[in-house]
Amino acid sequence: MIIPPLPTPFDRSGNLDVEAFHELAQIVEPHVDGLLFYGSNGEGVHLTREERAAGLAVQTPRKPAMVGLMEETLAQAAIALNEAANLGARVLVTPPRYYEANLGHEGLLRYFGGIADMGQAEVWLYHVPANTKAQMPLPVVAELAQHPNIGGLKDSSGELARMAFYRAQNLGIKLYTGHAPTFLGALALGAHGGILAVSNLAPKPYRMLLELWQAGKVAEAQALQAEVEPFGRVLAQGGFVLLKQALRHLGLPGGYPRPPYPSESPVWPSFQPLLEEFREKGWTVG
Repeated sequence: MIIPPLPTPFDRSGNLDVEAFHELAQIVEPHVDGLLFYGSNGEGVHLTREERAAGLAVQTPRKPAMVGLMEETLAQAAIALNEAANLGARVLVTPPRYYEANLGHEGLLRYFGGIADMGQAEVWLYHVPANTKAQMPLPVVAELAQHPNIGGLKDSSGELARMAFYRAQNLGIKLYTGHAPTFLGALALGAHGGILAVSNLAPKPYRMLLELWQAGKVAEAQALQAEVEPFGRVLAQGGFVLLKQALRHLGLPGGYPRPPYPSESPVWPSFQPLLEEFREKGWTVG
């Protein structure tokens, strides 16, 4: 499966644009296998509780939905979990980060296990150290994977050694990568698909790559991975600011980042030619 972490559109003044949010989801959804709201590229941490609820209230996904849960305590997580449950969505959960040093393994087990015990939605673990600066130790992941309400894991670290560990441990949960530059390597190590920022812009070549790998066409998959690698790598450098700029360039309602983040990325001159090349190939949305 190929799933995009959908950006959350704000207008130029930094106000949540719920109409654009709904429109963007409607445009992207037919090209992918599901939607993730409020993931790392969805700026969920920039929203008030009221805005989070308002943004989800306008969504009508026809395909499987996920909601990012990036809270610090179980009490906060319970509220966000209820929002996701109202949408019929899974939750993608990052570890608490502000006081991470005080948690330890047992604290992480209490946090993720506590959310899973609430039983309102299927829980997926989310390892994204570039953003959270928090680690999910491999033994903790292995133990949490035994919980009956933890059904998946997204690893955006790009560390293929972690993917090798997951496969060796036979965790019994769905494994997804969030790192486009190593997508094929993750598939080779047991990933079921990708929850990829690039799939907001150009899901087609990544679906092709997944299908080539599944069909055993390894050489063709390797060639396609080499072709798309710069696109994923440069987009990762620019993050959500570059992603929104690229969506606007394609005429899609991606909106703007919320202040103080800039509306344009310094990486754009490097990314624009790659985006235009993908558009010429018919690989982009819109």
